[in-house]
Amino acid sequence: MLAKSTITRHLLRFLMLPLVSAVWLGVAPAAYADEPVQGGGTFTISFTPVPERTADGNTFIDYTFTETTLGIFDGTRVGSGELVIHADGSLNTINSGTFTGTIAGRSGTAEMSFRGSGTFASAGGSYTVTGGTGGLAGVHAEGKDSGSATGPTTLAGTYSFKVNFSGP
Repeated sequence: MLAKSTITRHLLRFLMLPLVSAVWLGVAPAAYADEPVQGGGTFTISFTPVPERTADGNTFIDYTFTETTLGIFDGTRVGSGELVIHADGSLNTINSGTFTGTIAGRSGTAEMSFRGSGTFASAGGSYTVTGGTGGLAGVHAEGKDSGSATGPTTLAGTYSFKVNFSGP
């Protein structure tokens, strides 16, 4: 027959297992994903147009660009896109490129895509950031910007982002 102290020890171990499991499940997600970070900053973007074409009163311009950001995103994005200027002066654009620099204090590269609309006097749009490497591995960010033309092939403005990092 087992001694009373041995039975008590086994019973305590058995009762502690669910408690330890519950504590682990509550702590484990914090070890694998950071809390979202929000912030903003400024940007400047310079375009290099490639031959344009027109159809139905719209002008289609393919372009390459270099974008410089300061703030929660601190670095440079290089890529390409397409701009459509409508007969009424409004515009739509999409572009994508590789960002190199820091996001919320972490360094690396990430893929960033953008979709925007407006006029040259006042435009805005939304960004999505994924596919990070280095310190940006596991990054996912979504943001918005607003700005205006500062020259024939340049724009400047402000942005805001919500940034998440996931993974170990």
